[in-house]
Amino acid sequence: MWNGGPVVVFDTETTGAGMDDRVVSLGAVRLDAALEPEATLHLAFAPGIRCHWGAIRVHGMSDAFLARHPPFAAHAAEIATFFAGCAAAAHNMPFDQRMLGGEFARLGLSLPWGAAHCTLKLWRRTHPGQRAGLAQAAAVCGLAREGSLHGALEDAWLAAQVLRALHALPPVPMRLHGITNGPAEGLSEEIAA
Repeated sequence: MWNGGPVVVFDTETTGAGMDDRVVSLGAVRLDAALEPEATLHLAFAPGIRCHWGAIRVHGMSDAFLARHPPFAAHAAEIATFFAGCAAAAHNMPFDQRMLGGEFARLGLSLPWGAAHCTLKLWRRTHPGQRAGLAQAAAVCGLAREGSLHGALEDAWLAAQVLRALHALPPVPMRLHGITNGPAEGLSEEIAA
């Protein structure tokens, strides 16, 4: 059984995978100490640099779409408050911690979470020899993405479901919603543009 206290399971979408790349979207699901969902956060950011074409193929967010959102700095305090020093988890924590941590470091801020848990690493440990990517682990749990694109909130929910499954808990309904910090008009048309 989980004994790590409250945990924020998160996922990032980025401009690419390099050291100078930036976070373009953050999805986070806060779970209580019993791993029951408490709250979600779903934000997009103007990264200040162009997205690599390969990253756009993964998340579907164009440079024009992202430019209509505030920079990460405008939401850093909100994100830190959401994490509130809780433990954090991600499916491939080294990547997500490097990317999100890099955004906080650029602002001279420390990471807003305590202990870090990698559901990918935990899945590999408990399912040796099986594929351990998020889509594969979620499929074993009877779950899948709704579409072909990766969304930060949906992937955070899937990682939260994997964390629950690793602790013998059944899936919970995923409360998906759109990005909450952008202009309300014309977003769906621009995401795939």
